Amino acid sequence: MTNVNKDALFVLVKSLSKSEKRQFKLYVGRLGVNTDAKFLALFNLMDKMKNYDESVILGSGIVKKAQLSNLKAHLYRQILVSLRLNPV
Repeated sequence: MTNVNKDALFVLVKSLSKSEKRQFKLYVGRLGVNTDAKFLALFNLMDKMKNYDESVILGSGIVKKAQLSNLKAHLYRQILVSLRLNPV
């Protein structure tokens, strides 16, 4: 096994099943203000990535480097809340 730097959030996003990802998007979309939230854009970008690459995230223009760790922590908490509320 290769020794690749893994981000806990990336591993969590990749470990979600298709129905859990759908449930998370429904959970986020329950309020209209979250439809264009940065954390949802980060979730969608991480879901499409094959390997974690922070430079791709920063290059996408979603977030600045100073905000990235806060946004990742917020997304991580939102995913866990979604999973807690809707166990599959």
